[in-house]
Amino acid sequence: MKIIPTILCGGSGTRLWPTSRTFAPKQLQNLIGEKSLLANTVLRLQAHPNCIAPVLLCGKSYADEIEDQMTSEGAELSAIIAEPMGRDTAAAAAIASLWGQAVQADDPNEQYVVLLLPADHHIADIPGFHDALIHAGQAAVQGFISTIGITPNAPETGFGYINRAEMPIEGLKSYQVARFVEKPNQETAQQYLASGDFLWNSGMFAFTPETFLSELTTHEKEIATKARLAFSDAKKSTSSKGVTRIGLNATTFKAIPKNSIDFAVMEHTKKAAVLPANFGWNDVGSWSAAHEIAQSDDDGNVLEGDVVAVDTTNSLIRSHDKLIAVVGLSDMIVVDTADAMLICPKNMVQQVKAIHKHLSEQDHPAAHHHGPGSTAYINQKKEKVRHWLFEKALPFWIENGLDRSNGGAFEAVDFQGNPLIDMPKRLRVQARQTYVLSHAYLLGYEPAIDVLNIPLDFMLRHGRRDDGGFGHVLSPKGELIDTQADTYDHAFVLFSLAWAYKATGDKAILKVAEQVMDYLQSTLRHSGLGFKESMPTRQVYRRANPHMHLLEASMAWMKLHRHERMAELAREIVGLFKSHFCVGGLLREFFNEDLSPLPQSARDIDLAVEPGHLIEWTYLLRHYAALTGDSIEAGATMEAFADKYGINPLTGLVMDHVHPDGRLMNEPTSRLWPQTEYIRLKLQSGTSQDLDAALSMLERLEENYLFFDGQSTGYWRDQLSADGQNLLDRAPASSFYHILGCLEPLI
Repeated sequence: MKIIPTILCGGSGTRLWPTSRTFAPKQLQNLIGEKSLLANTVLRLQAHPNCIAPVLLCGKSYADEIEDQMTSEGAELSAIIAEPMGRDTAAAAAIASLWGQAVQADDPNEQYVVLLLPADHHIADIPGFHDALIHAGQAAVQGFISTIGITPNAPETGFGYINRAEMPIEGLKSYQVARFVEKPNQETAQQYLASGDFLWNSGMFAFTPETFLSELTTHEKEIATKARLAFSDAKKSTSSKGVTRIGLNATTFKAIPKNSIDFAVMEHTKKAAVLPANFGWNDVGSWSAAHEIAQSDDDGNVLEGDVVAVDTTNSLIRSHDKLIAVVGLSDMIVVDTADAMLICPKNMVQQVKAIHKHLSEQDHPAAHHHGPGSTAYINQKKEKVRHWLFEKALPFWIENGLDRSNGGAFEAVDFQGNPLIDMPKRLRVQARQTYVLSHAYLLGYEPAIDVLNIPLDFMLRHGRRDDGGFGHVLSPKGELIDTQADTYDHAFVLFSLAWAYKATGDKAILKVAEQVMDYLQSTLRHSGLGFKESMPTRQVYRRANPHMHLLEASMAWMKLHRHERMAELAREIVGLFKSHFCVGGLLREFFNEDLSPLPQSARDIDLAVEPGHLIEWTYLLRHYAALTGDSIEAGATMEAFADKYGINPLTGLVMDHVHPDGRLMNEPTSRLWPQTEYIRLKLQSGTSQDLDAALSMLERLEENYLFFDGQSTGYWRDQLSADGQNLLDRAPASSFYHILGCLEPLI
């Protein structure tokens, strides 16, 4: 008999706050000793001669962190199965059984048993635990679904109970289950303890794949059917560390009804068995439990870190980075972390989860992670961002987004990843992809330099007008089919050339950039203030937006090349913002020919405020202040407006437009790019609260725009309706510029 341990790594462990957080669950924390609860679980299974390498079933958010932790421990894994969302333990058991069937099929001469168990339990008697696994496995081989019941030593009201039959099953040490009982009150728990026929439900199960799937089909057919579909749709891959990864399909997995293994199967099946066991089991469900497990001193105290305890007894005190001195405490819990401290009587530790709930409702950073720069959560995010950018997005767009036949970058791909080869190529997209490849190379992605010239040469070779400026749109093969000279496009040409010159050092690029600067001043400058929209003019109104991107391009030349001419242009644009673009503390989008505000009789959409542009301008103005020391106070007002009125309360996403008084537009939409600008601005601030806001928005960006059926493809959705429906049938290449800008601070 071989055992396939399948470890459930879900749950947040809110009762163990402040060490455990929403994004740092208890199983990944070192609560007892020097290793995490998960590491201890894996290592004690690894020491069992009948156990093969375990399978870890976890939320996809933790898959990378779990893999890193396990490989650092030298633990061998069969696979990590990543759930896109939680569907409870019946679905988990079904997935474990389907994996077990595949293992059995590869080795038909061996009998395999699935062991389903939590990641966060403490076990003191390892030989006793190993012995119990053999006996539970023997019951499973005989066709039972065998749970392991813990012999109670106290009238515990925090556990479910199992009432066993009077006599063991013939030839086994397991008993058939008479009934499962929910958590009892104190009086009932006393009766259960006195009877000797009740066991604590440990949540550990042993079964053959065939037995469990048969019983699940009998009692909850929909779960069984939809679990098979989700497993068949799963994507199998191998990580860079050589670990097999199974990514479950978000759509098909979400369709599985939520239910526990107890309610779905164990309370109905006639094949339920229970093995009485006593191996020093503890579910580490509270700080009082952690105190009981740890080695205490002569006064009953568990003191960890720099702690001085005077006249103190039966207490757990954990110091993080400071001296904690206590006098006269008894039966107390004191837990210190980098950003929070818990002080609680031992008999009230069950109320700790109420603290976490309160902090979560306030969206307090201390509910979610351990503070900026000091948690696995932030390291996880950085690693996830780097992995997505360097191993998904950049390889995808280099392979599929560049036109090797005709030159240039494709405008977009469809949602199967195929380039839309017949679409015209806008000049701004060639410039933006030139920037992306240049910046990616400077961030350390070496392959980008080899293909940088594909969009750069196409832009420079085919995009020029007869008068030296750049046109607007090219055919797929490079004919200039729209010769309009657009200030917005020229801003991006300058922006891209600043980065390409930095990446290559090619003096010819500098020469072209100087020519573009000349053209901007001689041909696109407006006779009044600022710069023309285009030539010939097609816009009814003038806009702030092209000027914003001129500011961005100017600062790129200032920062990367100390370019004085562009520094002067930046000063001019900032002056226009102060004098004309910012009206009543808010950036406006459209203006009359003389840059005066539009009349109130204009259309709502023309008078609307774009929260994304408020955020983008604020970021750029603060960047300008960092470069020059010239601060602009309006940024704080615009950011506050965007925070209060610019985020859809239903989705948490930045909306495309709102009324100037903060009212929602009819049927508000949310494009991808404002989310990226929000993340970049909040990361720029660097405060704990803003960092938390940035990382929370990054989660929403991934979930809503970057993942397809639970998989990160390297391309994206571009615009969503108010209820989260996709509104565009393609992934535009132009969005990469925004995405890279927001991820760069994390890389």
